[in-house]
Amino acid sequence: MKSKIKLKKSVTLFALIFLSAGLLLSAPKKPGWVKKRPIIKGYYIGIGIAEKSKESQDHLRQAKNNALNELASEITINISSKITDKITIQSGLSESEFKSEIQSTTKSTLEDFELIDTWEDKKEYWVYYRLSISKYKEAKRLRLERAINLSKDLLRKAKREESGNNPASALIYYKQAFDPIRNHITETLKTDYEGSEIFLRNEIYVSLQSLLGKIELKPEKGALSAKVGKPLNEPYLIHAVYRDDNGVEHNAFNLPLKLSFIRGSGDMVEQLFTDANGVAKGSVSKITSTDRLQIIKSEVDLLIPADNDTASSRIVSKILRSLSIPGANLILNVSGLSVFLESSELNLGKPLEIKSITAKFKNWLTGRGFTFVDEMSEADLAVRFKVETRKGNTTYGQFIAYADMEISVIDLTSGEESYSNALSNVKGIQLNYEKAGLKALENTFEKMSERILPEFIVTIQR
Repeated sequence: MKSKIKLKKSVTLFALIFLSAGLLLSAPKKPGWVKKRPIIKGYYIGIGIAEKSKESQDHLRQAKNNALNELASEITINISSKITDKITIQSGLSESEFKSEIQSTTKSTLEDFELIDTWEDKKEYWVYYRLSISKYKEAKRLRLERAINLSKDLLRKAKREESGNNPASALIYYKQAFDPIRNHITETLKTDYEGSEIFLRNEIYVSLQSLLGKIELKPEKGALSAKVGKPLNEPYLIHAVYRDDNGVEHNAFNLPLKLSFIRGSGDMVEQLFTDANGVAKGSVSKITSTDRLQIIKSEVDLLIPADNDTASSRIVSKILRSLSIPGANLILNVSGLSVFLESSELNLGKPLEIKSITAKFKNWLTGRGFTFVDEMSEADLAVRFKVETRKGNTTYGQFIAYADMEISVIDLTSGEESYSNALSNVKGIQLNYEKAGLKALENTFEKMSERILPEFIVTIQR
């Protein structure tokens, strides 16, 4: 009996040992590069890790992306502090933002990297890439050489156009000269140009700033008059001149300008080009702000791409935005729309000697820039306003009156009704019907202030 028990125990123990050995054999063995990051002379190393998901195979992409980020990080680890300082000052980026952008740029230009190995277990997926340093540097040298030559060619064209007193074309070429070198923005870019040694990025930047400094924008007229909710009565004109190295002024033709309200607001064309006489003609289709003094800023438009472009383009865009751009301000003296008001206020069928709602209504509009005139022929808007009260019931010695109000607005330019609204059964309670009617009128204006008047303003100025 004892021998049988011993035999069972031995079998059980053997089974456990066998099972454990099987599990150990089936578990994936970590390769050396997973246990310890390899260092191989002559190679950049990139190892990426991603958590596995049952729902998708996205961990494959994530691991590769992380590995390439590591490669890019190794490549961009040594950037001259002088270059970093200069570009961060020009672009307005922080040092960490700048390095992040450069890493993204480097990653986007990676090529000829090798997939060495992959490894995975139940939880993680690992991928191992490497890139030959010598191959990378040679490919980079060739790209840099091509980029510098193309950039210098565009720089020559820019200077030729500038010498020919064509600043609009010169601006385009100067800006385009940044494009070939945008992926090499951290290099010194020292090169020979027209027999002299230059730092190419700095030469383009300084030349572009110098050109912009020779351009001046001038409004053809002084302050213009405008009305809220209306277009400008006449187009505004902006004259662009270019002053050459001898101080002689030339019309800056075909120059792109961008316009924006820096005080106030309105609907207008936001980009213009100067004509053969250097004049840009703009218009405002509607003034939408009630500010009495409004300012439109016009400035040379460098046509800088949006920041959602590639990382290298974002750096160049921010460098371009650091330039001092010539501009001019156009002043608008804005008045409110003129209103001819017809009003009727009846309390229990009797006209009121003091039209309290009319007075409050006029004060409310005056505070928002509207003016009132006595002749309809002089007005922009005709407003007809009518309110009257009627008796209601009595309850526990309290008298109830109700007010009904109507408002209608006619645009006298078009002859069309631009707004209308009404309130009904606005209640007032007091010790007699007359006072109850006055209370109903008071409550009517409160309701007008809450909903109707703000809606009226928005509709009129739309």
